[in-house]
Amino acid sequence: MKLAWPDLTDRRQVGLAWMAALALTAFALLLGGFNELNYRRSTAADAVAQAQLLAGSVSGALAFQDRETLSEQLGALRLNPAVVSAAAYDARGRPLVAYAKEGSAAPPQTAPPPGARRLGGAVLVTREVTESGVRLGAVYLSTRPQPLAGVLMRHGGLAVLTLVAYALLAVLTRAGLQLQRRADELATANERLTVEMAEREKAEEALRQSQKMEALGQLTGGIAHDFNNLLQVVQGAFELISRRADDPAKVKAYAAHGLHATERGASLAKQLLAFSRAQKLELKPFVVADLIRDMRQLLVRTLGPNVTLDFRFDDDKIAVVSDRTQLELAVLNLAINARDAMPDGGTLTIVTRPRPIPAGHPTLPPDTYLELCVSDTGTGMPAEVAERAFDPFFTTKGVGKGTGLGLSQVYGVARQAGGEAVIQTAPGEGTTVSLLLRRSDAAPAERPEAARAEAGHAAPPNARVMVVDDDDEVRRLVCDSLDLLGYEVEAAGDGPTALAELDRVQPDLLLLDFAMPGMNGAEVATAARARRGGLPIVFASGYAETDAVRQAVGRGAVILRKPFEIDDLARVVREALSQAPRPQTGHGPEKDTGGSLTLDGGAR
Repeated sequence: MKLAWPDLTDRRQVGLAWMAALALTAFALLLGGFNELNYRRSTAADAVAQAQLLAGSVSGALAFQDRETLSEQLGALRLNPAVVSAAAYDARGRPLVAYAKEGSAAPPQTAPPPGARRLGGAVLVTREVTESGVRLGAVYLSTRPQPLAGVLMRHGGLAVLTLVAYALLAVLTRAGLQLQRRADELATANERLTVEMAEREKAEEALRQSQKMEALGQLTGGIAHDFNNLLQVVQGAFELISRRADDPAKVKAYAAHGLHATERGASLAKQLLAFSRAQKLELKPFVVADLIRDMRQLLVRTLGPNVTLDFRFDDDKIAVVSDRTQLELAVLNLAINARDAMPDGGTLTIVTRPRPIPAGHPTLPPDTYLELCVSDTGTGMPAEVAERAFDPFFTTKGVGKGTGLGLSQVYGVARQAGGEAVIQTAPGEGTTVSLLLRRSDAAPAERPEAARAEAGHAAPPNARVMVVDDDDEVRRLVCDSLDLLGYEVEAAGDGPTALAELDRVQPDLLLLDFAMPGMNGAEVATAARARRGGLPIVFASGYAETDAVRQAVGRGAVILRKPFEIDDLARVVREALSQAPRPQTGHGPEKDTGGSLTLDGGAR
């Protein structure tokens, strides 16, 4: 049956039609208000996110009140057309660096209270900068107020649509068109609204994905703990096979492959911790040429037979101040990028040389720096790609083949160590990444291999160690390693069990995991020290937050990071025992000498 629609020429029905038009107008106003509210929320969220990124990038500079670095970080905001002024304040709220674009108000002379607010259409955001609970200062930025033209452009379409609807209704009224045509128009408008809602859902999904990446930085600390426990099992098993075998070639080869796998896994875990900001850079003096020499075999295995390695080292043995592990990761990231840029093979050249930087450099004070250059003969990059190469999450590789974090890690290592990283490249002419590293006048730290060679493995006579770890396999392998080194070993699977056995066992040293259920390592250490004040304690942990360990048990904590080698275990335990006097007979209680041994990652 065909539905007969009413004739709009009827006065009563025309009145109903105009009432419907007014209702449509009210709906349009509500929709416009809803869109405007969402726009303001979006601009405020963007400004807060920008302030959060700025606060995260200037913490080191605020700690040292490095105005040049702060100027550089704030200067990067000038490229953002939405930000018209910004400032960085010290812990007392005094401005260190500030700028305002032409025609814009200058930042306040005192740091405003933390938070975000609107003023005349602009968003003003203040965010505190803290490090380990200590307030270093604050950052501030304000956005450009939305011009009238922008408001008209955003809502003009809806206003025009409403006017057109009124005109169309007048035409329909005069022409006496049936309501069916109007229903069709409403259906079309509904479809358009559905499409807009779908596009909005896509935008919200992109925002959720960005938030997931933020959450990744918080999750990596916990992931690394379990991952490092697994690596400790693999590494310990292969080392014990290698040491106790009667020289069967294949078994030792398998052990070597297993050790190599743990090295790769440990490097991955350290990189995750660096990206999650859970593990701070440990700046120490060392010679970069020695570090590259130690990496030679790793680079050969990583790059494959199609890439020729060319090393050119400085003869002056210049020491630099940086984080050795993170610089190793930076060199490895650069080597892998170079390999990918040379699919048909080529030459990778690594050069270290002194480079004087005169006054007037945009980011570095005048001095003689060590320049570490990694050059390839690959495809090179166009200028627009090179400009973004250091940006986090920017990658030109296919899906699943790159995270965009490699070069940003390289840049971060150079900048946080007081240096700079630059790229020289052109399509078809290869790429050179140069790291300018701050020179150190202090003597370089002892190389890990030399420290291992000098470490004695023999255990003191009758020395007894209690191992406390909730992971059965890790505990068993650590106990076997200590037994191999000649120690008497006792084991406990949790803190309460260890404390219950403490008086009976009378150990000369406690080897504790930190992250354990029930009682963590810090609580066990506190209870054990209350009973035996001079008892040496070593934390063997894959826990990411080393600061949490130090805050719990003091700066004198001995921390051996998982995964570790048996040589490291032998040296650390022996050094810890040597710091405390042992009883004359048996395993009686020791006296508290007040001494402490500080060790992190197996290095003094």
